[in-house]
Amino acid sequence: MKLKEKISWLMGRVQRSLFPHLNECLDTRLTELEQRLVTILEVVQVEKYVPKRAATQWRGRKPLDRQAIARAFVAKAMCRIPATSDLRRALLATINLRRICGFIALEDIPSESTFSRAFTEFAASELRKRAHDALGKDYLGG
Repeated sequence: MKLKEKISWLMGRVQRSLFPHLNECLDTRLTELEQRLVTILEVVQVEKYVPKRAATQWRGRKPLDRQAIARAFVAKAMCRIPATSDLRRALLATINLRRICGFIALEDIPSESTFSRAFTEFAASELRKRAHDALGKDYLGG
């Protein structure tokens, strides 16, 4: 089976098994864009490739959960949100997007500067490339 066929099969499986449960848990039904985001996050599993906490933090306030920020990083790219401030506004305004990314309450959403620092870390660690390479390895088998 080719990579495209395997990913298509997996996406269909996610839609059949995950979406009914998600719609039961959420106050409003998932939009088509939110369903695509959930599917991509389920296939890519970007949280595997980031530490739960920032590795370089020694003093000061504890860093926010980098895994939720990584999911927001994917959402920003997938939803074609142009600026970090726009992403933050979308997370504040849309409860489904907030929960899909892993932010339970409004106060869990980081500041724009925290997002920017985390996104800079992700770029420096080549998060996109590592997730893409791992996805190819998983589905092409080495």
